[in-house]
Amino acid sequence: MIIAVAVENGNVCPHFGHSPSFSFYEIEEGKVISEENIQSPGHGHGILPEFIASKGAKVVIAGGMGQGAVNGCMSYGLQVITGVQGSADEAALLFAKGELISSDSICYHHGEHHEHGHSCSSDKCSH
Repeated sequence: MIIAVAVENGNVCPHFGHSPSFSFYEIEEGKVISEENIQSPGHGHGILPEFIASKGAKVVIAGGMGQGAVNGCMSYGLQVITGVQGSADEAALLFAKGELISSDSICYHHGEHHEHGHSCSSDKCSH
């Protein structure tokens, strides 16, 4: 199985739509067997779900994610795990072991889906 982690400076990016890159991990039998970091094709929620799905990922992990991005990911059959902090590699390993749990940290954009000036439902994502 391939999973995607939103990455910023080696850590899980606090906001999916602003992630500078994504690391794609191949998971097999509870272990990470390969990893490839790919620069984001651009900022914004619209193009990212298609990009991630095109790489064969079945799961996407991020710190926070807006409802529009969640819906976009789900439309591509991606499982969404949010509220994750710390090392991207550690998050992938925890997922492989079945120990990573989503906190459902969904970012709310004041009634609109835009990229700046939003607040989130948890302290993990504040811009």
